[in-house]
Amino acid sequence: MMESRARKRWILITRAREQGEQTARELRERGYLTLVDPVFETRRVPFSLPQPESLQAVLLTSANAVYALGRELAGLPVYAVGRGTARAVRQRGATDVRAARGDWQSLVERVVEELDPRGGKLLHLSGREVRGDIAGELEREGFSYERVVVYETAPREEIGSRTRHALSRRAVGAVLLYSPRTAATFARLVRDSGLEAGLEGVLCVCLSEAVAEEVTDLSSLEIVVARERDHTALLDCLEAHMPSC
Repeated sequence: MMESRARKRWILITRAREQGEQTARELRERGYLTLVDPVFETRRVPFSLPQPESLQAVLLTSANAVYALGRELAGLPVYAVGRGTARAVRQRGATDVRAARGDWQSLVERVVEELDPRGGKLLHLSGREVRGDIAGELEREGFSYERVVVYETAPREEIGSRTRHALSRRAVGAVLLYSPRTAATFARLVRDSGLEAGLEGVLCVCLSEAVAEEVTDLSSLEIVVARERDHTALLDCLEAHMPSC
């Protein structure tokens, strides 16, 4: 199986376009061929922000929200859900960036450990849909919390033409899946396109067990899970199971 995958080294990246292109650059540096095909369309939405002086920190659970981090907010401590989001925040100009372990629970834990509920409001820049009860957990700890929606996502209705062609030729060696919602949508798109046969022997690298559960019905996949809920750990998992050369 390893030899078979090595001959068809296209890595299918399903995350949002901007993040996907960054991942593709990282993978090309590791020696892989890449194909970026987001399963969701991401759209920025109008928003207004509270006055910075009322805030003590900003929370980010997705790199899709980083664009909303203006100059005023970039001077505050920014808590990012994982190292990938933290890297995007630093590229935006923020200097006090603190990364959690890749999930909302660890983000809440770090905020509670490091911040004082009396220090000011916590601002969460997010998509329209969020996982976990971040608001409830923080408010139970006495924090003032406000969430501002700065983007929204919508599932695509069909798989991209390049991906369709690659799967039909059995030219995909691996697919990267970052969230349960992305995984479920990818599985639906593949089934709707009648391309399940193209997944035979394909390595499916998942960020967590919850992600993996959404693709277990695609029995032809070989599913592996990253050791940590972290972007770098996901790429390391890919490299461990599918060397680039």
